[in-house]
Parts: sequence; C-alpha cells; structure tokens
Amino acid sequence: MFLAFNNLPTREISILFFSIFLAIPASAQQFKLNQGIALTQFNYQNDQGQSFQGLKRGSGLAFQLSYHKASLVDSAQYKLEQSPFAIYLGQNPKIARLLSMINYDLGIQFNQLNAVGDIQNTAFSYQTDYIGLQGKLGLRIQLPFACSINLQGIASVNKIVHGNQLLLNRYVDLTDDPQFSQVKLMAGFGAELERQFSGKIVGFMAYQQSQTLNANPIGLSTLNFTPSVFSIGIRFLN
Repeated sequence: MFLAFNNLPTREISILFFSIFLAIPASAQQFKLNQGIALTQFNYQNDQGQSFQGLKRGSGLAFQLSYHKASLVDSAQYKLEQSPFAIYLGQNPKIARLLSMINYDLGIQFNQLNAVGDIQNTAFSYQTDYIGLQGKLGLRIQLPFACSINLQGIASVNKIVHGNQLLLNRYVDLTDDPQFSQVKLMAGFGAELERQFSGKIVGFMAYQQSQTLNANPIGLSTLNFTPSVFSIGIRFLN
C-alpha cells in the first residue's frame, strides 16, 4: 500500500463538487450530458517493483455532466468592442480564429472502475464507484455536413464513494484501503465526434483515456488505474 494523497470525507467532496458546479453563472450556459462504459485496467506493482500480470480489464458505467464554453473568443462580439484586446484580435485574425476554436468543459463525473483477476485458480474481482471533478480543454475542428471533431486534453480529481473486493467467497471494503481511498488525480486525452441536429441540440460520440498520476514510492506497493471511456451524449446550445 502507498500513502494517501488526501483523506477528505466523501460527503465533503460531494458537496464541494456540486457547489462549484452550481456556482457557474446562469447566463449563456451550454450543458453537456453523456453516458457510456468505462473499461479499466488496474496496474499493480509490489514493493519490489514487480508488476502483477493476473489482473484483467473490467467494465462499468460512466456518467458526465458538465458546463461547456464553446469558444474562448466570440468573433461576433469582439468586432463590436473597442477594448485593447478586441483591437488586437481585429489586427490578428489568425489568433482570433484559433481562440474561437478552443473550448473547455468543467463538470462532475461518476465512474465505475472495475477489474477481475485470478491467482493460482483463485478468482477475485474489484467493484469501485468514484465521483470526480473533471476539466477538459479542447480544439474544435469543423467538418462537412454540420459535423465537427473536438480534440481534448483532460484532467480530473476523483474520490471513491463505494468499493468491494470479492476474494475467497468474502467481500472486503475497499474504502478503508489507502490504495483506493486516496484522492485519485488523473490526466489523459479524448475526442468527440459531434453533429448539430437543430439550433438547440448537438449530439456526439466520445472516447477518452486517462491514467492516475500517483507516485511510485520506493519500497511500497502501488496501484494505478487506466480507464478508457466510450460514451454518447448531447450538448444543449444556449
């Protein structure tokens, strides 16, 4: 086991996530909702740095709700302004166009990060539920037929809310295990293929892959997650 990054109570983590989400100004909002499946690889190393090969990917649900900012710069708005930044963008249309392609998300996510395995014909499984706060920074590229692709960098912070390990016909509570109960910092990448169906709704298919960023201290066993999430969703235009 390795040292916990943080041991904040689950209730306080949940309240913090929802408080941040609800504090976003109500005007000019776009919201995204997507749901799918998470395929997770558990990467375990013992205290001698040897990797355990008996773990296999497990599947679980994945859910995200986020606020979406479609572009860092509104090209129609800055042309009407006389601020120094607006004048600079007017003199540098390539920079203005690049900023108009950059977007970001901020929201909450729920992931079931599961795995199965066996040792000497003894089967076991891990079932865990994590809630987290996620941020994405994307570059949207327009395609024909009202389609676009959004390439994203992703970072998140996650906390376990429920977890069990099935081993030798008994269940072990993982919320008391520091390898699971510590706050999980993750980073990765993703892509969304979007299509606008009306003036108010965009549908998309998404893929993202991330990995925990926990350190590997010498002399201690370590456990890292590598989830891949496949999902479909909708974005509500303002």
